[in-house]
Amino acid sequence: MERQRSYNGRRNIDERPKNLSQCRLQRSSSLPPVARAPPPPPPPNQLKLAAMAIDLNVRLRSADMPLAMQERAIRKARALVDAKNPGITKPTQVAMCLKKEFDALYGPAWHCIVGKSFGSFVTHAGGGFLYFSVDKLCFLLFKTEVRPLVKPPSLHRLKINNA
Repeated sequence: MERQRSYNGRRNIDERPKNLSQCRLQRSSSLPPVARAPPPPPPPNQLKLAAMAIDLNVRLRSADMPLAMQERAIRKARALVDAKNPGITKPTQVAMCLKKEFDALYGPAWHCIVGKSFGSFVTHAGGGFLYFSVDKLCFLLFKTEVRPLVKPPSLHRLKINNA
């Protein structure tokens, strides 16, 4: 009679239990099933923005911005992409136009990146970030904080006592 070999006391593949249900753990049925409430409906402003985005063929990817500002950015971007203005043909020119409009309307320190393929990691001011796409162009619009530059004290004013 031949004996099956085992390696370090482990069973061979042939020695598996025939009934796998013996190995499975039984679930505890003492807990009741968790019932989830349906999510609340979105506010009407968000529905309006979603309808506008669908109408303009825009895909909103990520946003931390008031809805009115989002709507302005999306409408301006769509107009810039659709315009047959010979002065605005490149994505960098589209980005500059959108940046200048937001600088004029909402204060300085707006930045805009437009392109078909780009990566980014940005730090933005609260309520100043929007990432969306119009047709095949992606738009990243964000605002940074502007802090006044504090000059270090002049070396001429410092008096150092060497005593």
